[in-house]
Amino acid sequence: MKDKALIVISETNINLKIFEKTHLIIGIERGCLDLIKKDINIDIAMSDFDQVTQEELEIIKSKAKKFIAFNPEKDYLDGIAAIHYLHDKNIKDITMIVNPSKRYDMNLTIIDYVFNYNVKIFNEKSVIFKLNSGENVIDFNKYQDFTYISLFSLKDNEITIKGMKYEVKNIELKAFNSLAYSNKFLPYVDPKISIKDEVMLIMTK
Repeated sequence: MKDKALIVISETNINLKIFEKTHLIIGIERGCLDLIKKDINIDIAMSDFDQVTQEELEIIKSKAKKFIAFNPEKDYLDGIAAIHYLHDKNIKDITMIVNPSKRYDMNLTIIDYVFNYNVKIFNEKSVIFKLNSGENVIDFNKYQDFTYISLFSLKDNEITIKGMKYEVKNIELKAFNSLAYSNKFLPYVDPKISIKDEVMLIMTK
């Protein structure tokens, strides 16, 4: 079995074909329909499927190699339940395609995904992942299409930023504070972000 997984929750214009050879492809809810539309093999379709019609559900069943229907009265959201399933299979390198929702509570789940499960999240406008304590170097060439770079911490933290528009040295970043929001790359410079404790990095176009 592959040791990496791609969880697709949202419909996007992202080319997902590049993941087929390297990742186990997991479809959640309407993410399954996006994979089907893109003609990408679904290794596992899993969800409570309360956001699809009966006709769409039958299509998903016919296209997925494996189909797992969750009880709607489960303890976890679909995405978290999928991560638990993958962890049970010893797959911990997980990337998730998900768009922001009109529901703020659902948007806040990215904090759980990133900090507790080390999931990398992206969509057409953003990429979000965890930086561990110590010095982190960000590859400008890989992320130069993104405009804004923000850091979010769950703990009182200390940060040093070099090689970005706004540089700081050993400043205090309070938990849940927006002090480190909306920084920017310098052209062709790989910035260095040093942190006392882990943070969530959010890049937005």
